[in-house]
Amino acid sequence: MDPAVISLLILFATLVLFATSIVPTPITALMSALAMCLVGIITPAEFTSGFSNSVTIFCFGLGVVGSAMSETGSTMLLGKAIMSRVRLNERWTLVVLIAVASVFSMFLSNTSVVIIFMSISAAIAASSGGRIKKKNMFMAMGFASVAGGGCTLIGSTTQLGINAMLPDLGVDQLGMFCFMGPGLGVVGLLILYYATFGYNRQLKYFDFSDDESFIEPVPEPDGSESPSKFKTWFPLVVLVVCIVLTAADILNIAVIGIIGAVLVVLFKSISVKRMWETTDWNTLAVIAGGVGMAAGVQNSGACDLVASGLVSLIGDGAPPIMYFAMFVTLATVMTNVMPNISTAMVLTPIAISTANAMGLNTLPFIIGVIWGANMPFSTPIGASVITMTMQAGYRFKDYVLVGLPYNIAACMAVIVLTPIFYPLAP
Repeated sequence: MDPAVISLLILFATLVLFATSIVPTPITALMSALAMCLVGIITPAEFTSGFSNSVTIFCFGLGVVGSAMSETGSTMLLGKAIMSRVRLNERWTLVVLIAVASVFSMFLSNTSVVIIFMSISAAIAASSGGRIKKKNMFMAMGFASVAGGGCTLIGSTTQLGINAMLPDLGVDQLGMFCFMGPGLGVVGLLILYYATFGYNRQLKYFDFSDDESFIEPVPEPDGSESPSKFKTWFPLVVLVVCIVLTAADILNIAVIGIIGAVLVVLFKSISVKRMWETTDWNTLAVIAGGVGMAAGVQNSGACDLVASGLVSLIGDGAPPIMYFAMFVTLATVMTNVMPNISTAMVLTPIAISTANAMGLNTLPFIIGVIWGANMPFSTPIGASVITMTMQAGYRFKDYVLVGLPYNIAACMAVIVLTPIFYPLAP
């Protein structure tokens, strides 16, 4: 059988498993790469290359720095310091929280950010005498964590995972702030939406009582005693240094990540035990498996086959924006019913091959697919940080009723803004 057909069958099976979650996402990613290896589409060296990929190591190192910030409480303290200066009504308190959470999420783990800002929201609600309600805050914190996280290379594992795949797809890796152009539009729309229609839709549709149960707490500082100010704020300094080094492209990102992890452990902001316990091994496995899968679809010519089919279906004479809009829209729809990193891993190779077949620039297609995959605002399925907000008592329909209008607007914003920053035609 043609290797391209075999690869497409593996890719289809992977898509089904991603969408149904019958098998855990990291196992699915590894199984896909393993299948490519067993049938001879990729070599054993290509299969294992994802585990030593510089992005995988960078993701581990920066994750340790983020865990150290949670362990010492520096992020929580910083968030509380900002919000302690805010004395506004519920609508504008929500808007400020969205803006701050979005910025935090550009450089920190989305999971940590949503936990921290749900905790801050709960504290504000508890001290407001009923003037501010958690149910009007939590969903927006999930949306802000996802939208802000899409603005930088390190803000979400989706970007990091795809960045690890790109060399195997014949494309240069991405820059630190290449997502920021359309990203600022997405975040700006989120702020505007909740300042106007979004807040009003919450008041209309959140007809359940405010849940008074205790939310998942922010991890306590490591150790029996309160950490010193140095231990508390040192991880934040390390994070800033890592960001600057990454943006300046001074060192290999794997080296930068390990430097960050070593420093926070060496200066006792996090223990070795907690470093291993708090590492997101699932994400690292997904990235490692994704690299092998990308090598397989590239080696087999599967994506070229799909791309030629799409070109024939839409027509050679169709304007480039039609192809671009198709991929962004498809990614946005898919990410609302399956994990966002899975959506991006399946569509990115096809988008790159389609752009190449049409003689178009690949970069805007990559950014468009990743941004589409980072917009699961209509359901609580596509991103775990949005799923976590369900503890406020939301029903599935609440995400559709409140999130869908913003989801559509954000998708349109990415379609319009991305070609402005990155032209589709050479």
